[in-house]
Amino acid sequence: MLNINGILLATIMKKKIIFISSLNYDLRLFDKFNLKNYIESDKINTELWKLDFKKKNFKNINSPIYTQSLKQELQVGEKIIRISNYIELFKLLKKTDKRCFIFDITFSRNPIFSLFTKMFGAKLIYHGLSTFPIVEIKNNDIKDKIKNINFKNFFYFFYKFIFFVIRKIAIKVFSPKLDIFFYNGNYEKKLSKKISKKSISLHTRDYEHYLTEKNNKTPRLIKNDYILFLDMGYPIPYDNHFSDEKPVTTEENYKSGMMNFLNSLSKIFEKKIVVSLHPNSDRKDFFGFDSYRGNTSHLVKYSSFVIAHDSSSLQFVALWSKPCVIIYNNDMVKRLTKKKEIDWFEEKMKLKSINIDNFDEKDIRSKINFDNKNFNEKNYEDFIFEYIKDSDENISIPKLIIEKISSFPKH
Repeated sequence: MLNINGILLATIMKKKIIFISSLNYDLRLFDKFNLKNYIESDKINTELWKLDFKKKNFKNINSPIYTQSLKQELQVGEKIIRISNYIELFKLLKKTDKRCFIFDITFSRNPIFSLFTKMFGAKLIYHGLSTFPIVEIKNNDIKDKIKNINFKNFFYFFYKFIFFVIRKIAIKVFSPKLDIFFYNGNYEKKLSKKISKKSISLHTRDYEHYLTEKNNKTPRLIKNDYILFLDMGYPIPYDNHFSDEKPVTTEENYKSGMMNFLNSLSKIFEKKIVVSLHPNSDRKDFFGFDSYRGNTSHLVKYSSFVIAHDSSSLQFVALWSKPCVIIYNNDMVKRLTKKKEIDWFEEKMKLKSINIDNFDEKDIRSKINFDNKNFNEKNYEDFIFEYIKDSDENISIPKLIIEKISSFPKH
């Protein structure tokens, strides 16, 4: 009896991590945040809170992809605390205390939510799996956008802009600081001083995939040399199904440009084109090209050259020191934020770019050179230090977060 009471007391006294998400707790989210590791840990208690009332923000809740995501959530077999409104959320927050650590997966930094959380004693923590590209909209960008915007879209743009400004001011003025910010790289380290009380060095999720592949002794999937394309799921990337953002391009425009470009590339260099499909793409293959899913780090490791959009998987390009070119089409550069994302990777990784709707063989050969790698490894090393990791610590993300939470002082 004493032993049972001791176990119950130990369970009650454990620190608790509470994940809060407006997204479905589907297989993708479980894998992305390694949620099983937290749930199965004997060092902490774990709860999953789902903001069901936020689903009205998703414009495609009747789409097959959203339906499949919801079905997966029901299949994961974990107890999810469903929250129907702000009153229910408030009541749950009232039950938290100093042993609770709240991890807002979508990192909305809602000022009201943050203030209520702090009021009842819970700690706020966060780790971004990768928070780039980093888009900074400047005054000149807004002026240029207004000049070129048509009357039909002006009021929509104006509404989005005003909402963005108000939200940014509210976060800056009213949101309390995070108690712990697990940062990736030197850029986030500097940011952490502004938004958190305590900062701890970690790394991106893709860095862990890199380490796994680095220790992988299995033979390469593809024996011959190949050029690798990193798919992002265009014309409608997976995340678009859970937001009100309009697709940046069309299936017709995108397919036409990509088929022409990749076939030209294969012909010019006499190399096979291989595609690393986006893990959540519903394609079986990429327009007929040899395609693989779930092996991005491995495919980058053995590739001769990499072609990519503004994908976070470009981390693997830096980590494996591979030559690379950014590609885009006419539609993409018409959207300000998308152009900014493309420009960001070009600048930070010192990469060249090609418009797949406007190129010739001379343009390709000047930017893709297999004899001269067309990149400086020092640039990649700088990118890794600045945005992926800034220390030699290779402990896994869940393990480090669990260790820091379980040993965090009560006061």
